[in-house]
Formats: sequence, structure tokens, C-alpha cells
Amino acid sequence: MSNERRAQTREKFGFDSDKEIEKLKRTKKKAEAVRDKRLEYRRRIEENKLYKTLIGGAIGFDILDAVLGFVEEVGDLFSGLFGLMYIYLSAVVVRSFRLTLAVLCVSLVDLLLGMIPVAGTLVDVVFCGNYINRTMIKGFVEDDAETKRRVNLIASAGFLVVFGLAWLVKTLLGNIIG
Repeated sequence: MSNERRAQTREKFGFDSDKEIEKLKRTKKKAEAVRDKRLEYRRRIEENKLYKTLIGGAIGFDILDAVLGFVEEVGDLFSGLFGLMYIYLSAVVVRSFRLTLAVLCVSLVDLLLGMIPVAGTLVDVVFCGNYINRTMIKGFVEDDAETKRRVNLIASAGFLVVFGLAWLVKTLLGNIIG
């Protein structure tokens, strides 16, 4: 009887019940565990040597890409190698499919634009693919909502383009063969 009156008094004056207090404690522990896991994930990535190199050297890589663009095949080769490093970083170190797809799209656009004779060198100066990839990876690791929105947008567009090209190839091959 006294427990019932005690509960009524707590409710009357706005005090939480024991069950509610326990529920709040469990919720707080879960939130702390999620936060700790996210911080450990971020720390692990930020300590990675490849991450440090690529995040720190993105602008230098874009400058090198533009300068080497004057030598037609060599510049495109280096542009592709830098793109592969960013793809590896997003796929293996960061472990995000969406980010990897977005980085792949930006790297392919950078590579394809750089392959255009003469104009490709000028485009390489303006379109800094390595810097874009760096910004996306760094923002994704830092859990920036705007960056994640941009990554999702680029990854979705890339998926639609790849899906569209696959459908086009399938249709063309079906018409040629059948």
C-alpha cells in the first residue's frame, strides 16, 4: 500500500519512477557506447598513414596532375593512380560503399576529362578531383551531415549512370546478337 502511495506522490510532484530512471540509465549507456564506438572508428582512420598522406597532399596531387597533364599519357596515368589510392582509402580503410562509389565517380570524371587532348590539361587545373575526394573522405570520417548528403547524391548519380550504361550495353548487345 505504501508503495502505491509513494508512486502516486512521485507522479503528483513530477518525480520519475524507478523503472523510468533505469530506462534512462540504459539509454544513456547505449548512447555512450555508440559515441565511443564512433570515436574509436574515427581515431583508427585518422591514424592510418595512407589517410594522413592523401588528406594532407590532395592539393599537391592536383597540382602535379595538372602539370603532368602536359605530357599526355603520363599525366593521365598519374591521375588514375591518385584516384585508385582514394578509392582504396574509402573502400578498405573507411569501409563505406557509398563513399567508395562517390570517390570512384569523381576519379573517373577527373580521369576522363584529363584525357581530352589539350583542353583536358586546362580542365585538370579547374576540376580538382583529388581535392573533391579528400573533402568527401574527410567530411565522411568527421561525420559531417552536409558532406554525407553530398556523398549520397554523387553515389546515387553514379549508380544511375552505371545502371543506365549497363542497360544500354545489354540492349545493344541483345539487338546485335538477337
